[in-house]
Amino acid sequence: MKTRELLAPLLVTVGPRDFARHAEGLMDDFGLAMLPVVDRGFFCGVVTKAGCRRSEDEAPKVERVMSQPVLTVGPEFDVATLFEAMTRYEVLCVPVLDDGQVIGMVNRLDVLRAISHDDPHLRVGHAAEHC
Repeated sequence: MKTRELLAPLLVTVGPRDFARHAEGLMDDFGLAMLPVVDRGFFCGVVTKAGCRRSEDEAPKVERVMSQPVLTVGPEFDVATLFEAMTRYEVLCVPVLDDGQVIGMVNRLDVLRAISHDDPHLRVGHAAEHC
């Protein structure tokens, strides 16, 4: 399975010059812990709730609290390999890029669900049959 198969139809992004409190509000509204930061259509980093709260500024811009993620992948990246990398680097969410543009985000739970559906030994129903 490839990462493109896990992408949600809705992608929420912020710009580097948006206020961090706006980014935090979007994360609260959509139940997200991280947002991709996009400038002129191209990916430039991520912002997290924790990052928004760490700033000592009264009203910081996203560019002051964002970070460059350790890991990004393309749409054709193998999901099982992605899970191994996410586990190794302790990453919960990974931006999916296509030619420098963010096309989605994949979290570890999405990846684990996909792997468990592909592996008959990991399916819940399969395990219940053998109990």
